[in-house]
Amino acid sequence: MNPFRHMLTLGLITGLAATLSACGGAGSSATAPGATVKGVAATGSAISKGSVVLNCTAGSTAAVSTASDGSYQIDISNMSLPCVARVDFTDSAGKPAQLHSLVRSAGTVNINPVTDMVVASLSATGAASDVQAAEIKTFTEDRIRTATQLVKTELTSKGVSTAFLPDDVIGTQMTAASGSVKGDDYDSVLDGIAAKTNLKAIENELETGHETGSLSTSTGQPGDAVAGKALYEASCQSCHGPRIADATNASKILKAIQENEGGMGFLASTITATAADSIATYMASAMTSNKGTGTTTTLTTQRITFTPPAGQTLGATAPALSASASSGLPVTITSLTPAVCSVSTGILKMVTAGNCTLTASQPGNGNFAAAPSKTITFTITDPNAPVVTPTGVIPVASNGKTLYASRCSGCHGPAAAGGSKVLNGANSPLTIQAAINSNRGGMGSLSGLTTQNLADIAAYLATPNI
Repeated sequence: MNPFRHMLTLGLITGLAATLSACGGAGSSATAPGATVKGVAATGSAISKGSVVLNCTAGSTAAVSTASDGSYQIDISNMSLPCVARVDFTDSAGKPAQLHSLVRSAGTVNINPVTDMVVASLSATGAASDVQAAEIKTFTEDRIRTATQLVKTELTSKGVSTAFLPDDVIGTQMTAASGSVKGDDYDSVLDGIAAKTNLKAIENELETGHETGSLSTSTGQPGDAVAGKALYEASCQSCHGPRIADATNASKILKAIQENEGGMGFLASTITATAADSIATYMASAMTSNKGTGTTTTLTTQRITFTPPAGQTLGATAPALSASASSGLPVTITSLTPAVCSVSTGILKMVTAGNCTLTASQPGNGNFAAAPSKTITFTITDPNAPVVTPTGVIPVASNGKTLYASRCSGCHGPAAAGGSKVLNGANSPLTIQAAINSNRGGMGSLSGLTTQNLADIAAYLATPNI
């Protein structure tokens, strides 16, 4: 296989729970007459008079201009999806700029720095501008969710609050600041990005900071080395021999098959992305263990079990952390959000309110391959934080407890054990309202809750053990 730019590996993060509705299913399809893609292009402020183009599997759409509020709409009748969405505009410094997003079905598609980071994370090169429509076909829902969470974690490490970022950053409707119109909660995150960091710096870190040696897989997590050994020996070894360095990179394997290098095209129906991940894992394990001796010893795979604690309250005794490896080897736990929480010799310290993200890792040894890292996130709330409510509204936590039990617990479970998806709403009625407005997880059915109701529920989530 000929070398080409290596695949960015997306380390660490577990998938988000919500479905990315705008991302749709994998594969290429022609859209129906009258189908459209519409959304908002923004950088914190609306991108006005930007030029939006969709580069699709077969051809591109004509460019359309964004309105003063950043909105755009493109007719995709009979276009062959998926597509890469791109907006060209002039930034605040007067320089030409581009942002990107993904189109996998008709509907809402936002284009902003966060969507650009997600596309960059998914790219085989780490650059959003390099992604082609054909490459999007290989992006599974789990992989997109993983990329989105990776971006959120990276932003949090830069001091950018991501509490108001929706699970589906591409397909959730948003309002950007323009003229006298105030941007919504989603838009406020974009303002935070502009204030605390810059897009290029973050994308560079996403590209270079999360690789695992020479191994590169489509999800960033090692595959099944045992299955990879069987696949390689059955499909590849007769031509390539027992070792080939390029095969530690799943993207290179799939690219070689796609381009029929050395007649490899016949493997297209056999070597899926999952199979390529397993082959890459097997080759990386074997080549790591042979130390130049000419042998190809396969390391035993191992898995990490890391039980996330329930949502925590600042000032309370920190919970014990429970992480173990199936190999029995020691596991190291580190914090990805040191401003919120830290870990020293396995002991958790809660620093401030926010989302605490921890990762557990095990590097392996002469018998075991490195384990796929396991990352968990939970929320630390401050019971003394003021409840942000409209003037004149006095929250009553006991009423919120009753409302939560009747309207919310059926889906979210007990508040104290609900994790970040529930406790993000602690002391923040606006967070709950935003989830209802965007119909996150079907929460639109709660639109009848009053301002007082939301304040009461938010107060209860801040003190779930009352």
